[in-house]
Amino acid sequence: MSHPTSRRNFLKLSAGLSAAAALAACASPAPAGDAGDAAMPETVELRLTFWGDLADMPTWNWGIEQWKDERPDIQIKWENTPWGEYWTKLQTEAVADNLPDVVGMVSMFSQQYIRQGSLLSFQSYIDAEPEVDVGDFWPANMLAYTWQDEIYAFPYDLSTVLPIYNKSMFLDNGVELPIGDWTWDEFQETCIALTQDTSGDGNTDQWGWLMPNLASWTIDIPLSTNGARFVSEDGLKCLLDTPEAIETIQWLSDLRHVHQVSPTIAQQGDVPLFESGRAAMHWGNPERVQTIATRVGPARDNENFLWDVALFPMKTQPGNSVQGGSFAIGSTTEYADEAWEFVKFYTSAPILEEMVAKPSRGIPGRASIAQALITDENPEHQQYFLDVLEYSISTFIPAFAQVTAVLAKYMDEIMINNEPAAAILPQAVQEIDPILIETA
Repeated sequence: MSHPTSRRNFLKLSAGLSAAAALAACASPAPAGDAGDAAMPETVELRLTFWGDLADMPTWNWGIEQWKDERPDIQIKWENTPWGEYWTKLQTEAVADNLPDVVGMVSMFSQQYIRQGSLLSFQSYIDAEPEVDVGDFWPANMLAYTWQDEIYAFPYDLSTVLPIYNKSMFLDNGVELPIGDWTWDEFQETCIALTQDTSGDGNTDQWGWLMPNLASWTIDIPLSTNGARFVSEDGLKCLLDTPEAIETIQWLSDLRHVHQVSPTIAQQGDVPLFESGRAAMHWGNPERVQTIATRVGPARDNENFLWDVALFPMKTQPGNSVQGGSFAIGSTTEYADEAWEFVKFYTSAPILEEMVAKPSRGIPGRASIAQALITDENPEHQQYFLDVLEYSISTFIPAFAQVTAVLAKYMDEIMINNEPAAAILPQAVQEIDPILIETA
């Protein structure tokens, strides 16, 4: 697995990336090294590409303004592109050897870009500047940005995912609040109790659980609660045909098709069911928490809509998964030293505390400032987002985009067409395994 990705595989990965992007739906800085300072021209403009909502730009711009004060000789040209279009554009630029100087990256796609040679290794800079505290980045997340013992990106955030629940609905119906560990059976009973025909017309108006998209990195969350996982740790084998994986996916399917506590896609409609008070639970990351707060009000001091977060229910063990965002350097840049200085600054603890932790945009990439995420304005059990990092697993493979596009096809058979997991998941494994081996 030490050989670089071939051009044939490079193009295959490129094709898969567009499909997966559509499925995936967020102390002073260390001084510059002497060698880098000597090579810097009077004024340099770095092109930085990123995705994101315009509503997020004031936060990102705050960091850019701090950088301007620090290094007015290195200007940043920020190019913002919608999420789905971003990955198509970036891969096109990679094929054309026209990568941006600074690249917005995510852990799920990072190994593809690292192994195809699109990202510059940080290792020589890290080795020359021991004051750069790489150990402060969350270890579980850094695995995504490491290849052959070299680091290729610095994270700005990471996400775990938790059930988010309508506390008012629980209280109004006399249902026990999900505080601490709970089991699949307890979760299922709770969903059944909160799924109701409130109007008496014979149709469900209130759902216990809003089923999320599982054809992405999030599939590892329920799998991990039953001792299963999507792909083996060496990235060479899909594990969806194990008894534990089949049991997990069938349980999720039964929540919708047998117990009918989760709406079908058609039943969901265009109105957000959780925010409109028609779904007791769904799931989300810290950024989703902020979206809900914007739409329905704060989690705690809210007369009409109290809400909170819970741990994911478990079958045999606690489980979760982690992914996140980062900044990397394009391998074709003419300004590697300058780009390094910027990325080092932009992912420093003081900057990430203000840009990521305090506004609860996500878990900050640096562990030392993570507690800034826990505030009285956030849900009472916001700490759970950090606690689950202790046992969260992740899938980092070069063919992530291609593999999850295949996964989506088979998950639809189970979650939409109600086909049995035991019949469908082995078919998924047969199609995914050759991709894993060919692109390793």
